[in-house]
Amino acid sequence: MRDYQLAGLNWLICLYENGIKGILADEMGLGKTLQTVSLLAYLHEFKGISGLHMVVAPKSTLGNWMNEIRKFCPVLRPMKFHWN
Repeated sequence: MRDYQLAGLNWLICLYENGIKGILADEMGLGKTLQTVSLLAYLHEFKGISGLHMVVAPKSTLGNWMNEIRKFCPVLRPMKFHWN
């Protein structure tokens, strides 16, 4: 991960540790998917929390989300839910 992605991941972990809700929002292509999958992996590996988690994303990116979770954190089992 790049430095700014690690900073974002650490920010997400800090939010979790302090019981604060947050949204990761920046320009496309900066690694929000990787940061989010990394947070879910952290929760699973270090906190023993395996889910259920809900990720809200544009319909056009659902396939990529599914692939990235399967690739980087295969212990989690993603499920796609969408409506038209």
